[in-house]
Amino acid sequence: MGLTIEMFERDDTRRLRQFPFKLATAGLRRLSALVGEIFTASAGAGPMMADGKNVFESSVHQNLGAGVLSSESWEAASAAIYNQKLLVNAGGTAPKQAIDARYLVVPRTLRLTAERILYPSMAWEPNITSENLQRGQFGDVITCPEFSDSNDWAAVADPLLAPAIYIGERFGIMPEIYIADNQLSGALFTNDEVRIKARHFLSVFVADYRPLYKANAVNE
Repeated sequence: MGLTIEMFERDDTRRLRQFPFKLATAGLRRLSALVGEIFTASAGAGPMMADGKNVFESSVHQNLGAGVLSSESWEAASAAIYNQKLLVNAGGTAPKQAIDARYLVVPRTLRLTAERILYPSMAWEPNITSENLQRGQFGDVITCPEFSDSNDWAAVADPLLAPAIYIGERFGIMPEIYIADNQLSGALFTNDEVRIKARHFLSVFVADYRPLYKANAVNE
């Protein structure tokens, strides 16, 4: 991004100060999109894993469904994550993962529905008569802009207990912002222009499908 001498002459300082923040925000939004694309790639099945299966797959991975979002389908997704088998030596008996879903990932159109499932006291407080055992913590509903299908949703276990999606970074999770403002070199010397650059080295990948569940729902 270039800042020209004309912008400085107009003393447009308020907008000039916003440029580094805009670049950093764009970098973080790009990171969010890379994670979101894991749930939307390959028509909602996710990227291919080393076993030759997509991340979300019903026969082997057993983490793909088609239920419309409801309390019952959320419970079914949580049970599917809970019942995933851990890896053991050949011939051993694999125990269950035994971790329920925590995060409910939805498109914007399903956010209110998701909040009513996880935060019943917030959505239905005037009519509530008992506590909901599925009650989540605020922040457990995540709106994903990359969900283009308004009926799709996903469930994710707590990554502190069962990490699934990894973000590899080289110089930190925050974007790096560089400003070339030396008057004797670069674009400032040749074109009277200050250059601002954002740099972000990232790799986003799925290491384990078991803490994840996706519902490619069809609203009948």
